[in-house]
Amino acid sequence: MELAVLASQSVGNELEEEPPEALSMSWPKGARKRITYLLVAPIIFPLYLTLPDTRTPRGKKFFPVTFIGSIVWIAAYSYLMVWWATVVGDTSKIPAEVMGLTFLAAGTSIPDLITSVIVARKGFGDMAVSSSVGSNIFDVTVG
Repeated sequence: MELAVLASQSVGNELEEEPPEALSMSWPKGARKRITYLLVAPIIFPLYLTLPDTRTPRGKKFFPVTFIGSIVWIAAYSYLMVWWATVVGDTSKIPAEVMGLTFLAAGTSIPDLITSVIVARKGFGDMAVSSSVGSNIFDVTVG
């Protein structure tokens, strides 16, 4: 274990960062990865087609386009999520207020929870706590 940590450190005792890989849309190997691929494809595929990948050297100069495009996609997905929740609520005779306070609130908090857990597991507890607090403040003030 210690050998792996020492091997990953550079001469200046700083951890070397691997360059990020570009998004691959190739068909994965393994049943579990294929199921995940199919479930996430309706979200990832439009993003792949419309937003430049800023992790590649060619796409780095298009970061403003990717930033603005990401905001547009978040707005579109948010609109669709609320619309679909309203339709499901009407179909199952659940009031829109209940759908919004339970399902939509949980649906918007789960990504924050997942990112906080990932960051905490990497050893950045401060970042996990600040993400949780900051996202709730943002939700209350903006949302």
